[in-house]
Amino acid sequence: MGWMLLAVLLLVGALAAIKFAQIRTMIANLPKPQPQVVSAMAAPMLEWQPQLAAVGSLVAVRGVDVAGEVAGLVRDVRFKSGQDVRAGDVLVQLVADADVAQQQVLQAAVDLAAKVLARDREQLAAQAVSQAQIDADEADLRAKRASLAQQTALVARKTIRAPFAGRLGITSVNPGQYLNPGDKIVTLQTLDPIHVGFTLPQKEFGRLALGQRVVLAGDAHPGERFVGRISAIAPRVEP
Repeated sequence: MGWMLLAVLLLVGALAAIKFAQIRTMIANLPKPQPQVVSAMAAPMLEWQPQLAAVGSLVAVRGVDVAGEVAGLVRDVRFKSGQDVRAGDVLVQLVADADVAQQQVLQAAVDLAAKVLARDREQLAAQAVSQAQIDADEADLRAKRASLAQQTALVARKTIRAPFAGRLGITSVNPGQYLNPGDKIVTLQTLDPIHVGFTLPQKEFGRLALGQRVVLAGDAHPGERFVGRISAIAPRVEP
C-alpha cells in the first residue's frame, strides 16, 4: 500500500515537472514585444498675442444734419434718400428770383460807380474836379461792391450743397415746402472709412495703445473679418 502511494506521488510530480517545462518553453517561444516608436520634433517658438473682446458700435467719421442758412421756398430737391453724393453736389434749390434780380441791380450800380470814378480821375488830371471828389467816388464804389458781395452770398445760400462726400439719409422735404433757417433737410454721413467705438473695463486701460491692431466682426457680414487700428483713446471714465 505504501509503495502504491509513493508511486502515485512520483507520477504526479513527474507530470507537474513536464507541464512546467512545457509552459516555460511556450513562454520562451512567444514573440517579444517590439519597442515603441516615439517621434520627436523641435518645438517652434510662437508669439502669444493676448486678446481683449468688446462689443462696439459703428460711428461715422463725419456726420451732419444738412440744413439751410436762410429761409425760402423749396423749388427743387435734387437728391434721393440713401444716395451717395460728392462734396459740393446741389441738394436743394430754394426760390431765389427776387434775390437774383436784386443782385443784378447792385451789379449795375457797381459798374456805374466804377465808370464815374474813372471819368472823375480823367477830370482830376485836367483839374476839373478836386481830390475830394475822387475820394468820394472811391468810397461809393467800395460800398456798392460790399452790397453786391452781400447779395451774392445770399443768392449762393439759396442753393444748398453737400458739405462733404458721403451717403444721405431719408428726407421728407418736397418742392413747394417752406424752410426756415436751421430746418433739417437730410442727414449726411461719411461711411468709408468708418469708426468703431467700444468700451473696456478700466483695468484694461494700460493694455491699450494708439496704432494697435483691431479685428472686427459683425452680423451683417457673417464669416468676414475687418482689420483696423486704434486711432484715439477717450480719457472719459464711465461711471
